[in-house]
Amino acid sequence: MLGGIDNSLFLQGFGGFFALLILIPILRWTFDSPSMKAERVKRRADKKSLRKLKRK
Repeated sequence: MLGGIDNSLFLQGFGGFFALLILIPILRWTFDSPSMKAERVKRRADKKSLRKLKRK
């Protein structure tokens, strides 16, 4: 190699970064944190109360 870089290893490293960029949003979407679930419950309760107000 005479002091050069290993291109395949270099590109494989970049591939790992790109794989992480794709995996992070997917994992965040599939595994919600408990605080997000609590917010969802609050939103549903708010929507329910708004529906009751609209009916009156």
